[in-house]
Amino acid sequence: MVAKVYCDLIKKDLKTIDDVPLRWKAEVQALINFEA
Repeated sequence: MVAKVYCDLIKKDLKTIDDVPLRWKAEVQALINFEA
């Protein structure tokens, strides 16, 4: 799942939410909020 991969990268400080393509951004943000 692409959103999960981005979420993991963000948690490792390798990416930020701004690096996530728009089509995945809402899903990634939801995952981050869910796991926080």
